[in-house]
Formats: sequence, structure tokens, C-alpha cells
Amino acid sequence: MSWFQPVWERLTEGYTNAPELAVACIAEVEKAYGGRKRHYHNADHIQALLALSQEYRHSLKAPLLVDFAIVYHDIVYKVMRKDNEHHSAVIAGKRLLALGMEAYEAGVVMLYIEATRHHQIPAGLAHTEDLALFLDFDMSILGAPWDEYEAYTQKVRREYGIYPDLMYKPGRAKFLEASLAAPVIFHSPEFHLRFDAQARNNMEKELQYLCRK
Repeated sequence: MSWFQPVWERLTEGYTNAPELAVACIAEVEKAYGGRKRHYHNADHIQALLALSQEYRHSLKAPLLVDFAIVYHDIVYKVMRKDNEHHSAVIAGKRLLALGMEAYEAGVVMLYIEATRHHQIPAGLAHTEDLALFLDFDMSILGAPWDEYEAYTQKVRREYGIYPDLMYKPGRAKFLEASLAAPVIFHSPEFHLRFDAQARNNMEKELQYLCRK
């Protein structure tokens, strides 16, 4: 049964939704997130972020754009590439313009997706509240209870299975150290209060584990 069709129908309500476009987009998204190498960055991840978007609806100024960014932000995910975010953004822009979205709004979605590369808000950008929440949705797993966080780390390790521990562990440790050293992990006050302390505990615990092995 399609998980994305009802999502697509909700997001595209009010747009000129040609049947052939709907069929193509639904198939494209489901194929991407259903890939056999997608252990964490899969449909479950997208649905979890959409659930957070619903939970924080009252805080979002343009929830539709945030939801489109959620759907498309990992549509391209290959561990050996350094430009997944850019290619995901390009695909999103093309699909949203074909749907009839205004170029400015499609550009906002693309900007949000590009920002997931470093999970930082671009300097000088105005009206960043929605982007802050979108980035925090994507990082919320860091502040999950330890058993969920540990399961996430195991899934990510499987996605990077082509790399031996000798290469993977230093790279993962570098990510953890950079995240812990950053002025903030979560950009919005809501997520900082809700997740920051647990996220730091989780990452410090994982880092200690990596260093022992």
C-alpha cells in the first residue's frame, strides 16, 4: 500500500495536479526512500519528520513549504557523494514548478533542502523561523531516548557499510565532535529546551564508545 499517495494528495490540494504528474512523483519518491540501502534515510524518517511538522503546526508560517522540503530533502542519498543536498534540491524545484508552485516558493524549498548539508542557517537570511524548525526536525533523532538513538546509529552504520571501521569511526567521531562544539545543536528555542541535553548526552556516550573500540 502506498504510504506517500495520501501525503502527496494533501500537499498538492489546490494545485493543478495532473494525474500523470501525481503518478510519476509518487512513484519517484517511494522508489527513492524504499531503496534497499536506505536503512535510516527511508520512508520512516520522512514520516517521522512529517509528524513533527504536524505537531509544531502552530509555530510554522508556511507549513506546506516545510512539508515539501521534508519530502524531498533526502530523495538523493548516496554515501559516496558530497552533493546529495544540491541534487535533492534540484529535483524538488523541478517537481514543484511542474506542479504549478510559484518560483519564489519553490526556491524557498530548495534553500531549505540545501541548508541540510551543514544544518546551519545561512547568514543574512531573513524570516528564518520555519527553516530553524525544519532543520531541528531533521536533527531531532539526536535527542531521542538512548535506545532510539542507538538504533539510529546502527542504521546509519549500515548505510555506510562500504567503509571499514578504520574509515567510518574517525568520520563519525568528527561529526559528533563538531556537533558538540557548535554553539547550538537546535536552532529553535522549543527544540533546544526539548532535546539539547539528551542530544549532548547521547553524542558524548557514542563518542566514548567509538574511542574505546
